[in-house]
Amino acid sequence: MKTKKAIAVLLAVVILAIPFAVVSSAAPGIVTAPVKTQYTDCEFFNPQGLVISDGENEIAYSPVDTDFSFSPALNEYLKVETNAEGEDKPTTFVEVYYKNEYVGSVEIEISHVLGEVTSFSEAGHGQYCLGCGKVHNYAEHEIDEYIPNDDGGLIIQQTETGTCKVCGEKVTRSIPGSETFLSIFGGEMTNFEVEIITYFYMIAVTLIQALAGIR
Repeated sequence: MKTKKAIAVLLAVVILAIPFAVVSSAAPGIVTAPVKTQYTDCEFFNPQGLVISDGENEIAYSPVDTDFSFSPALNEYLKVETNAEGEDKPTTFVEVYYKNEYVGSVEIEISHVLGEVTSFSEAGHGQYCLGCGKVHNYAEHEIDEYIPNDDGGLIIQQTETGTCKVCGEKVTRSIPGSETFLSIFGGEMTNFEVEIITYFYMIAVTLIQALAGIR
């Protein structure tokens, strides 16, 4: 009889102990995400509103609680991550630690802060990111009309200039075949005749450049 009572008491103790064991072995994690989840790469992570569980208790973040730590740290600017192809990944994660133990990760979105459209010489234009400093949205200049400069010569091609309607950069280019040397002969010429004239033209240009270099 005593044995049965002892077994019954033991079972009761085991049954009562199981819930406590489950609670005490609960995995740490994020209970409530921070209020702010969208950032630019000119900002720091803000954990205000974050609530975690250390496996036993729920703990709200406080700036004075030095047991909290993050990766990236709170004094590091957030960065826009890229994939294997170099494309931006707006969604990233901030790792949360409590007493140097990993608790979980907070999902956030990070975007670039782009400055004004800037010209890069006559090649094209784009925008610098005020955070990472890289060039984004690079594109060639958009020019609707080129105006001749009437600056051609016997063996010098005439140029023409246009203004980019996006960034205002003035772009100057040469007009092929605009040398007056080729217009001396007038009339229509066969492709073979054009090749012959162009050949002698190139010889003349080479000789003039060589003579100009002799002083």
